[in-house]
Amino acid sequence: MLINGIEIDLSKLEKPLLLVSEDEELLFRQLIQPILQHELVQCQLALSTKKSISLVKDFWLAMYKDREKLYINSEHALQYPIRLIIFELVTQADYFKRLSKKSFGDECLALIYAIVLLQFVLQWIKERFSENKEVYEALKLLYRTTEDNGDDQTAPSREQSIGQAIAVKAIRSEVRENSQEFASLLYQTYNFLHYLHDIEKEKEGIETTRLPSMRNVEGTLNRFYNKRYTTNKASFTG
Repeated sequence: MLINGIEIDLSKLEKPLLLVSEDEELLFRQLIQPILQHELVQCQLALSTKKSISLVKDFWLAMYKDREKLYINSEHALQYPIRLIIFELVTQADYFKRLSKKSFGDECLALIYAIVLLQFVLQWIKERFSENKEVYEALKLLYRTTEDNGDDQTAPSREQSIGQAIAVKAIRSEVRENSQEFASLLYQTYNFLHYLHDIEKEKEGIETTRLPSMRNVEGTLNRFYNKRYTTNKASFTG
């Protein structure tokens, strides 16, 4: 299907970091397809490339399934070191664990959580490294659909492998040196998803755990940002 003008075959995403069944692969494609067709601008980073959608699937599985039944595919993890470091840093955090408890067994809720969470995380990473050419060269395929049509089976060149290693080290170092800011980022994500629940309660006039569809999230995102930003610069930790 076309995503931001680029043809992406959802049956040929990057290989998953987690062990996944054929039924779960099919379920994810069925859930993500109508969301991609809507072209949700507010979550464009999370939904714009084959790489980012593959990472959405990683987060979705980690939120949807029993944590004790999650197993990393070591071969795939070595193939995608940048995806792996982002996945590990986020899923080890307390607020991710809280969200996964809420979405366990609920495939739709887990997908909304995964998309919003990845959007926040990728925006933070992009802002941190946008002026670091060496690191950004390795990261840009997460964001730039024009270069997202490469063959997933092709081994990275030596130059690409070195760039990935540099990016992994930089991301790990950035999170370690700015641990409070990164924790704040995840807290804001957690807080935002609670905000979505509150908006839905106001509409229904009753207590509910149901979240609005992704089709209706864009306006809620705008209202949330307007209320939460404390600086002139758009930031997910503001």
